[in-house]
Amino acid sequence: MPTYNEVLTQVQRLALSDQLRLLEELRKIIHQEVEVEGDDEVVSVQEIAESQAALADYFAGRDRGISSKELKL
Repeated sequence: MPTYNEVLTQVQRLALSDQLRLLEELRKIIHQEVEVEGDDEVVSVQEIAESQAALADYFAGRDRGISSKELKL
């Protein structure tokens, strides 16, 4: 799998029109929605990614969460 820097270098070599096309395709990917199983709720891919990052931070000890007292406020 190519690294981020390899992909970035390749993108920078594209013509401006192709860079803009790629940007639009990436925007579509980022703004996809996922239907929650067993529910009518729809969650964006961005929200899922943010949730996964927050959970990873919590498990790694970078985010201690909030106390029950703070939660009640």
